[in-house]
Amino acid sequence: MYGYEFELVNAYLESIKYTDVYTEKSMEDREKLVFTAYDKLTNFYDEKYLTPKVIGLQTVYMIEGEEEEHAMFKRQGVKSMNVEGISFSYDLTQQISPDVVEIITREQEKEIKPSSARTARLI
Repeated sequence: MYGYEFELVNAYLESIKYTDVYTEKSMEDREKLVFTAYDKLTNFYDEKYLTPKVIGLQTVYMIEGEEEEHAMFKRQGVKSMNVEGISFSYDLTQQISPDVVEIITREQEKEIKPSSARTARLI
């Protein structure tokens, strides 16, 4: 049993625009892609942050990286390259979608409770 429900992630991705890279895949491929994104996220974040939206956004981020072959270059440790006058620089630490990082950071900040310590003056 995984810590997510594929159906919820799939429904989210089918409901939003710009997910053709995902929705054009077979159901079997979708399930594998979603699990791969989930698995990657569990390396960095506690499961309580892994909502269908977060997993879905990471899934599309990873597919887009693979389709453009940028993900392969990052995995191989390529830091920069130049092809026919076009130069690329890769942030090798950026394995997680910036949108996902923002959503989880916001959730983590909500959990930080202010100190209940108070200062008082004695007269």
